[in-house]
Amino acid sequence: MNKYQADRTEGSKSWWRAILLLAVTVSLGVVGFGASAASAATSAAPFKFAVSGTASLAGSAVTLNGAGLASNLGIVRYKASGVITGSNPTTGVITDTLTETLTAANGSTVTILCHQVATPVSSGVYNGIDQWTVTGGTGTFSGATGSGSGDTHVNLNQGTFAKVESGTITR
Repeated sequence: MNKYQADRTEGSKSWWRAILLLAVTVSLGVVGFGASAASAATSAAPFKFAVSGTASLAGSAVTLNGAGLASNLGIVRYKASGVITGSNPTTGVITDTLTETLTAANGSTVTILCHQVATPVSSGVYNGIDQWTVTGGTGTFSGATGSGSGDTHVNLNQGTFAKVESGTITR
């Protein structure tokens, strides 16, 4: 083997080492990028909604229907049904649990379980403090989770409600 052939062989080894190093670096970068993308897809995002509409109470059954706006969903239809779980005859404070559904224009839904403590403001008018948990969804919110808090104002005399909530959602 002459000097030219030896240099060429040594150069080939260096070239292959460089290619191998580049391949390993690119592979690690793709794996790292994939992990970042997957993490971003499952990270918690702020979630706020404000809805209003009609409210009714029949015995201990509560029904709310309305519409409003929700971050990540846009304009939504809102429907809730629940039950009064307790009441204090002295203070008039009631507790209730609602299953709420927010439906986006594309048909995707977010389902929420809301626990509320409602304090009377006047006869038939209540202000509720809410603690809620996202229990799932459909479409782009399939498998969603999250939680938050807010308040609900209900006027049973007029059959109306307004609700403003904020928290986080993971999808």
